Amino acid sequence: MRVQPIIDATIVRRPRLRPAAAALALLLLSLAAGTVRGETLLTGFGGVAFGGATDRTRGSYGGALGFLGAGVLGFEVEFCTTPEFFGNAREDVFSDNNVLTLMGSVLLAAPSGPVRIYGAAGAGLLKTRLADPNRLFSIDSNDFGVNVGGGILAYLGDHVGLRADVRYFRDLQDADPDGEFDIDLGEVDYWRVVGGITFKF
Repeated sequence: MRVQPIIDATIVRRPRLRPAAAALALLLLSLAAGTVRGETLLTGFGGVAFGGATDRTRGSYGGALGFLGAGVLGFEVEFCTTPEFFGNAREDVFSDNNVLTLMGSVLLAAPSGPVRIYGAAGAGLLKTRLADPNRLFSIDSNDFGVNVGGGILAYLGDHVGLRADVRYFRDLQDADPDGEFDIDLGEVDYWRVVGGITFKF
């Protein structure tokens, strides 16, 4: 388990990414306005996170709310949690640990039809938490994160479909907290593969 790099990165680095977050919010709002007349998609999903900073495959689950027009452009916001990301509670020092993500993503999808293949890229919050059983030592880090990937959405009828999605996640941090806007790759990265049920409105 690679705990020490996470601890060092969390203590030393303090991201200053408010301008980027504001720009991202404006972009996502404009995309949402352009696609709101299309399909509204509500998805619950579950799957696994693996590779990168996690020592082995971990269960991962969450949900997404998106808008997808008849053309290629779409948008979604998703929340996902991966418990015991850094190790098993019964085997490791940090019994309470997880990774949470809350991100907005742009979708580029195949035109409207019963099956839509899409690519996705976005950014938002990547939150890591580690704590020992007695809560004497804990880390709660809120970092800027990015994701990129894609998937497939297959409708079974007018309002229900199945979805499969694969993405790569990475946190970004301020390696030199001098007040300047500069970012670098962080210590947390992983792949996530999930499947779920999508309801279309």
